[in-house]
Amino acid sequence: MDSSQLEAFLAVCKIRNFTKASEHLHISQSAVTARIKALESSIGKTLFQRDNRHVTLTQAGIAFLPYAERIMLLYEESKVQLSEEFEQYLVLSGPGSVWHYRYLQDILAFRRKHPNVAIRFLSNIDPSYMVRDLVLDGVVHVAVRFDPPDHPKVSKELLFEDDIILVSAHKKDSAIRKTDFISHEYCHIEWGDPFPEWFISIVGAGFVPSLQTDHSFIMVAMLLQGAGFGFLPRSIAQPFLDSQQLIQLECDFDTPTICAKAVYLTENREHASVKLGLEMLGASIQK
Repeated sequence: MDSSQLEAFLAVCKIRNFTKASEHLHISQSAVTARIKALESSIGKTLFQRDNRHVTLTQAGIAFLPYAERIMLLYEESKVQLSEEFEQYLVLSGPGSVWHYRYLQDILAFRRKHPNVAIRFLSNIDPSYMVRDLVLDGVVHVAVRFDPPDHPKVSKELLFEDDIILVSAHKKDSAIRKTDFISHEYCHIEWGDPFPEWFISIVGAGFVPSLQTDHSFIMVAMLLQGAGFGFLPRSIAQPFLDSQQLIQLECDFDTPTICAKAVYLTENREHASVKLGLEMLGASIQK
């Protein structure tokens, strides 16, 4: 197999149409078909099922997809790593809220201090994939995680702890009770461990919020627009509390604290990129 075959496979996976995939890749449909057939011949498995209207992945195609994504990412990263334009290349991953609300000024200061270091930030990656593959493969030098799994090849350093608080743009006449989460005013987002398990203990398994997002920027925007009330880490909420755009609400139960940790491949603890990443995050390697 070669990169052009994998590129065609990933395009068809995403678009689910050979004609549109060929347009996306700026090649003919026959070229896409030939590359897919060559890939299937190399693997020894049929990857797609096709009829006149639909293109679907076979079980083999579903199993192969994460490996194809991984191979292509490694290939692209290898080209960058071999570039002579910068002295060092640093790749970090983590929730977008961490980069925007917690480390933005640190990133800018780091760039001024290290102008010859190229930096790439990855976010919105499936957490298990990020640690299992990207960190273990060395593609991501340092990952920021609120719930890092234990792995014999991975080291973790504590970055910060953050209290989860309830906030709203409007005052409440009384403290928030467990039953208030059933209200249409509650806006939900899943924060890091132990928040999900804690929240289930409050509302019970099977609870479906009336409004939910997986994006912190959208959550903040909705709360600022008066959509209701919801949970935010204090580090995100504090600037809006200081400007009185948001108000911290009282509640009749204790809320959890989440811990952010820097995750990196243990064997790379002396790697320059790992050290630079930890420096930017304000962490030090524990011997």
